[in-house]
Amino acid sequence: MGDLSRINTNVTALRSFQTLTNINSRLVKTQERISTGRMVNRASDSPSDYYITRMMSKEIDATKRKNANIERGINFLQTNDSRLAQVVNILIEMSDMANQANSIAVTSAEKQAIQQDLQQLSHEIENILESGVSVKLYSGFTLAGLTNVKLTGNLCINPLQTLTIDGTNINVTGSLTDIDNAISNINKALDVVLRDEERLGSYIKRLDTEYQLNENEEINLRASLSSIQDSDLAAEQMELTNLSILQQAALSMLAQANSAPNAIMVLFQ
Repeated sequence: MGDLSRINTNVTALRSFQTLTNINSRLVKTQERISTGRMVNRASDSPSDYYITRMMSKEIDATKRKNANIERGINFLQTNDSRLAQVVNILIEMSDMANQANSIAVTSAEKQAIQQDLQQLSHEIENILESGVSVKLYSGFTLAGLTNVKLTGNLCINPLQTLTIDGTNINVTGSLTDIDNAISNINKALDVVLRDEERLGSYIKRLDTEYQLNENEEINLRASLSSIQDSDLAAEQMELTNLSILQQAALSMLAQANSAPNAIMVLFQ
């Protein structure tokens, strides 16, 4: 009769209970994986995988932060680039007006009017350059270093030394030589601003390239993280179904194991 005759310790029931406990433990883990969508939820699930996933998550966060900094840098440069574009438009207009004055058909009164317009436009340029976002673009000031977006050195905008737009070098009311000098000075200033705008554009392009590289790196990191961390929901659902059936079977066996010692009581009748 074996274990059946020893009713003080129901070994069969204990084994059935142990099996049921193991099934319940596996069932809980499977339910957790389905509910969280992750294979690794704590260090005890897989110590090495847990370490790897946490480090990858840190790298993903760092990449996102780098791109946020780059985006701020691009916005900063684009704002200043738009200001330079305004200056370029004004200088082109000033060059056209100075060339208009370079004609014997233009009267002195008309030249005075042109001169007045040039002075007003020069003041507008000064206002634009003095109202930078956080730094001045010219007069010896430099643009932010942006060290947090991997650009080495200062992004220096050359001081616009030739753009001293006043009556000394932008004068269309004097001789033809004065007018030629005015045209030459405006064109030199235009060349300086265009070169600086070109430089800003190259910085923006570099930052945009860095942004795209970081985005690709983030996607690759997420793909690697997913291969380690994410659950296969289809497989986990099948495992859940299998464990549920085993749980019911184990409960049935435990009930039978608990009732089995009753059979020995027949001997006492």
